[in-house]
Parts: sequence; structure tokens; C-alpha cells
Amino acid sequence: MYFTENRYDRSIEWMMKGVPNFYARSSGIVVTGKFEYTAEMCDCRLCEHYGGKLRGCKVPRCVCLEERIAVGVASLKEVMKETMSEIKHSGFNRRLRKYIKESEVIPMTFLNEQHRLSFNAALDRIGQYDRKNFALVAALYLLTADFRLWNQARRYVENHGISFGKLRPKNCSEYSYPLYCAAKDLYLGTKHITINDLADNKLINAKTFALICNAMAIRKYGLGAIQFTDDPKT
Repeated sequence: MYFTENRYDRSIEWMMKGVPNFYARSSGIVVTGKFEYTAEMCDCRLCEHYGGKLRGCKVPRCVCLEERIAVGVASLKEVMKETMSEIKHSGFNRRLRKYIKESEVIPMTFLNEQHRLSFNAALDRIGQYDRKNFALVAALYLLTADFRLWNQARRYVENHGISFGKLRPKNCSEYSYPLYCAAKDLYLGTKHITINDLADNKLINAKTFALICNAMAIRKYGLGAIQFTDDPKT
């Protein structure tokens, strides 16, 4: 059941309703149980479809793309295109293409060094087990991007989750409030920010848009989604 009639927002709602660390497959290898791939296993040079440095991949879509994203050996372009493949909003996709192009010159995994330090400290606090909770990790990624927001939110990270019902951020800026709303949406499946909002560069600035896109990728694939590598096809 979907709670929105807007065809653009149904794609993001589909992502929110999805089970973290699970994605429907159309091709590739299916492994049951708790087997986990490593970066070494996902080396393109080991694939039968790899045609060398000059030819690159011989198929239009990598058959092991989900596994490569999860272990952090996919390019940002691959991560973003796969994460947002269900979104057909022209304005959103225009911004996404711009973000991908700009990131080829200056990658933006974190807003700044303080963001990186705060996020890593938050990961240490929740422990290895809860890092498998991609919705939790995605929310933490956004909450730690703003120092003032995180100072208010950190006390509500408890019992293997975030108590958004208790969190009432004060004095939010025009930059931090979208981060809070997106974190809540990715964690709870609510809908405070829509695809139309994300497409509006007057409402969501470029850096905030990039962070939310990164968080959406984390929500779907985990931490490997922001461990970008150079595009193996170039």
C-alpha cells in the first residue's frame, strides 16, 4: 500500500518501505544465508564480462553492481544511478546529474571534517551490529552533518535506534532543518521532504541535496555506498 498518489513521490516511498540490506535482483549471483562479499571478490578483472582497460565492461549494466556498491568498490556515478533508478522526475534527475559531474572533480562524501569526525564517532557509539541497520546509519549521516543539530540529537540515540518522538530540534537553520526532515523520513518512512522539494534548488541547496542523495544510497546499500572509487570503465 502506498500513501501518496504523486507518481514522483511513490519512487522515494518505495525506497522508504523497502527492507534495509535487501534489494530485488534481476540478474547476477544469488547467495542464500549470511554470506558477505569482499572488495577482492568484486574486482572487475575477475568478471567474465570485463574486457580490459580499453573495453571495460561488455554489458550495459554490471551484473554484480549491488555487491560492488555494498563493499565500496563502485563509482559515485554507479551508486547514484542505481539508487535513484526509480525516480523519473526531470528536475530531480537534472540536479543529480550536476551533482555527479561536480563530484568527479571534488568528491563530497562529507560536508566537512567535523561532519566526518562526528559521524565516525556516532558509528563507534552504536557498534558493529547496528551498522547493519542502514536506516539508522543513513539518519546518523544526516544528523551529524550539522554541529548544532547533532548536539541536540545525540542524546536521543539510544536502545539501538533514534527516538525521533522525543527529538524537538530548536533554532534550526534553513540548511539544518531539511537534514533533520530527511533523516526522519529515511529512518521512519515518513514524508516531510518530497521529490519536488529535492528538485527545487531554492528550497534545498546543492550541498544539502548531495548529502541527502548520499544518505538515500546508505539507506539502500549501507556504508559502502559512500566509499566511492574511480569509475572502473574509465
